[in-house]
Parts: sequence; C-alpha cells; structure tokens
Amino acid sequence: EPTGNVDWEMSQRLLRLLIELNRMGKTVMIATHDLGLIRAAKSQVQARVLRISNRRLQLAGADL
Repeated sequence: EPTGNVDWEMSQRLLRLLIELNRMGKTVMIATHDLGLIRAAKSQVQARVLRISNRRLQLAGADL
C-alpha cells in the first residue's frame, strides 16, 4: 500500500508520480484499502480494478 502510512499531501504526490510513470508506458499495480486513491487514479488513467474480499475475487472491472 503506497499510501498506507503517509499524510494526504504525500499520498497525492505519490499518486502523481505513479500516474506519470503510467503515462510513460510503465504498468503500475497498486494494492490499497484507500478507495479514494483508486477513484482519483481512475479519473486520470485507464485502470482495471479488482476487488478481493475474504481471500476471494469479488469484482473485476468494478466501478467505484
């Protein structure tokens, strides 16, 4: 979880960095409990979201 123990400002900086890497052609995978972070990322890049709960895939391509 890249933003697990950082404040909001650092979370936003990390998100911008990950988005920039993606725009440079890099594949970025994020595991997080922060749905707000995923919503923010999805608004700027194409994303595929997988939701896992109780060790099982619950949703694939889920809208948040």
